[in-house]
Amino acid sequence: MQNFNELNYFLTLAQTQSFVKAGQLLGISSSALSHSMKNLETRLNLRLLNRTTRNVSLTEAGQQLFEQLSPLYQAINNEVDALNDFLDTPSGLIRINAPAVVAEAVLYPKLMPILNQYPEIRLEIVVDNCLADIVKKGFDMGVRLGNDVAKEMIAVPISEPLKMALVASPDYLAQHGSPKNIDDLHRHRLIGAKLSAEHGAEMQWEFKDKKRRMTFTPKSQFSINNHLRLQAVSDDLGIAWVAHMIVADAIHSGQLVELLPEYAMTYDPLYLYYPSRRRHSNVFKLIVDALRVEVV
Repeated sequence: MQNFNELNYFLTLAQTQSFVKAGQLLGISSSALSHSMKNLETRLNLRLLNRTTRNVSLTEAGQQLFEQLSPLYQAINNEVDALNDFLDTPSGLIRINAPAVVAEAVLYPKLMPILNQYPEIRLEIVVDNCLADIVKKGFDMGVRLGNDVAKEMIAVPISEPLKMALVASPDYLAQHGSPKNIDDLHRHRLIGAKLSAEHGAEMQWEFKDKKRRMTFTPKSQFSINNHLRLQAVSDDLGIAWVAHMIVADAIHSGQLVELLPEYAMTYDPLYLYYPSRRRHSNVFKLIVDALRVEVV
């Protein structure tokens, strides 16, 4: 008979790749967790983990064990969470993986009222600007642009079609002038972003000239992949290319100015996606219904 606590510890460690982080999630010390992993490896007569002073990674055997056990443990957790349907008050944990702009502009505004209404619900949003394997990483759901998801996933629209916008502050434009076309951007100070540390290249900006898609590679003076990009625009540091939904109020109030709107690119809506073969708790359904929008 296997020690299921140790297997659960192993899965958590594989997801976090850190004894400290895994221990914090599990409520045990790093040394106790390390001892449990050594016991598991001894009992299986296999090395599951590569350990260094700073990092931990999976061996080939560890990777196979993780890939086999992870969906099974997730299914068990889902069935236990589904018991919340028998409770009058929704409760339980929902983990969502989403890009920063989605977390700030869509998820938090729509889900904050639910957290106030149902204090027993626990919501964990992990900001990640790269597409993650939500099953492998232990998330209940993720968010991506467009509904092109794997066949075993369900996609639910949570936004209108995503329009982009070039924006700058009035003071910046008073000092440097406004670009007359896309090529003019080369003569301006630009504020860009990289998707992640793993993606060394700066994120390209896309525009639409009639029916033709145009790609522009910014040479940014300042680059950052979080909300400080908007702060930099407000601080007169230059021009940024961002989702219109996060600057609509600032444009309306005159705090920011939209530039070259005739070239604005519009993408598919944002979609929430999750595995179709799982049984979902009432909390899960509550979250999905709160985020869902009807796309015309």
